[in-house]
Amino acid sequence: MYVFYGKEDLLQRVERDAKVRDKDVECFSLDEIGSEKLVRSVKKNCSDIEVIGYLGLDAKKFISIKEDVENVCPGIFQVGLLEEDPVRDYDSKDVIIIKDQLSRSLFKKIDETLLKKKSESLRKAISSSEKKLAIFIHDNPDPDAIASAMAFEDICASEGVEVETYFGGSVGHPENEILLEHTDFKITNIERQDVRKILEGSDKIAFIDFAEPGVNNILPEDVRPDIVLDHHFTNKDVKAGEYNEIRNDVGATSTLMVKHIQNLDITIDSVLASALLVGIRIDTHDYTKNISTADYKAISYLSTIADKDILDVLKEPSIYPETLDAMGRALSNRKVEDTVLTAFSGKISHRDDLPIIADFMLRERDILTVLIYGVKDDKIHMSARSKDLQTNIGKVMEKAYSDIGKGGGHHHAAGGHVSIEKFADENEAVEKIAERFTQEVFRR
Repeated sequence: MYVFYGKEDLLQRVERDAKVRDKDVECFSLDEIGSEKLVRSVKKNCSDIEVIGYLGLDAKKFISIKEDVENVCPGIFQVGLLEEDPVRDYDSKDVIIIKDQLSRSLFKKIDETLLKKKSESLRKAISSSEKKLAIFIHDNPDPDAIASAMAFEDICASEGVEVETYFGGSVGHPENEILLEHTDFKITNIERQDVRKILEGSDKIAFIDFAEPGVNNILPEDVRPDIVLDHHFTNKDVKAGEYNEIRNDVGATSTLMVKHIQNLDITIDSVLASALLVGIRIDTHDYTKNISTADYKAISYLSTIADKDILDVLKEPSIYPETLDAMGRALSNRKVEDTVLTAFSGKISHRDDLPIIADFMLRERDILTVLIYGVKDDKIHMSARSKDLQTNIGKVMEKAYSDIGKGGGHHHAAGGHVSIEKFADENEAVEKIAERFTQEVFRR
């Protein structure tokens, strides 16, 4: 949320521009009552506010209200948005000069300044590590998780911090195997019994491409990270000890990492650029879903650096025979209700078979929403896709399964899992999983 305090006419312009740009804003008028309301609101909503902008204040008033806000919400980003540079009795980093009153570049300038400040905060959180920093990525990591971890390790290396990346499950994506074959990047596969020893041997913990411990990752639910970088929607109040960035307005965590590396003046080599580009491509379904302006900017930047040979190999990655078998079972078991298709794939060898099958079956004529599910390690794993503009499939999955398992994701792509022990047997599980999904889709 963006908060603004200032003259009424300027606030009205901000609110009009915010609606056009789909920005969540709250405004307070420049008077004593307004300043009191501002401070109370900031104290109550500190964790939800990204930036506070002050419009049309003189330097004395700007410094005074800035200090009051800092006292109730330490470290919050505050910036004076002024038409010209007055006498400097403040930190120059706290002021953006906006000419011609509030130009259309206002939010762009704020976002650029905010991102640079965030990058510096991330650098400080990493550089203060005195022993070893442990990166965790989600189980069965996808290219976005691996590429983001690669980029994060590069930032750690630039600060001289020892780091290692861990994951549970398996490296299932064909793209992952190709990436790891063409790089020196190492990720360590661990079992649940290894986790405590790793945590005890690390003075800092980073969650990359996920935010909630115990949800699609090998970590216990009570682990509190020092750093979180993720782009997935969550309704949980996730708190990191030092740095917290959860941005579901971008299509991939790789996009966040590109901006941090740029802001910190770290060189991106051709292999890392290729990995990040693939991470964005996979998570945005070939640049067609959940993609933002920030993603396009990252794609444009990375495309000039990436290794074209690696990208060519990744265009048509191999498919496991087991994936084709699972697809055959899903095709045989498919059930259609109106524009919704559900299909059970039976026992699967790779959890990542499911999104491949879901993407394929969404191509069926007159089908708008798909759920593919299968059994692995005593759990029902699920992958959902939708091209129905009125359906937020991430919220559908969350509402359908949060009481018995885990579910969530993005507007067009989501996933989840439920322990098979929640049902009397596999037959009941197959029936109830599909039933819950279709009921929630049609409830919207």
